[in-house]
Amino acid sequence: MEKDPVCGMKLKEEETEHKFHLANKSVYFCSNQCKEKYAQNSGIKTPAKKKGVFARFLEKLAKENEQTYGGTPPKCH
Repeated sequence: MEKDPVCGMKLKEEETEHKFHLANKSVYFCSNQCKEKYAQNSGIKTPAKKKGVFARFLEKLAKENEQTYGGTPPKCH
């Protein structure tokens, strides 16, 4: 049995999907919220979440508009 370092909940290593594998040990968590809080307090960098197709499309449009019109939006009238 392991103990969540954030909330103190006892859990089985094989039953949790929320964990960090550090250099000399593994740390287990009851939830993603506890894992993120631990990472934030410890200074551990977590990978950025992947953006969906629609979000990437909107980013691409925003970049194209900025390159075309600069920082100001186009004037219609």
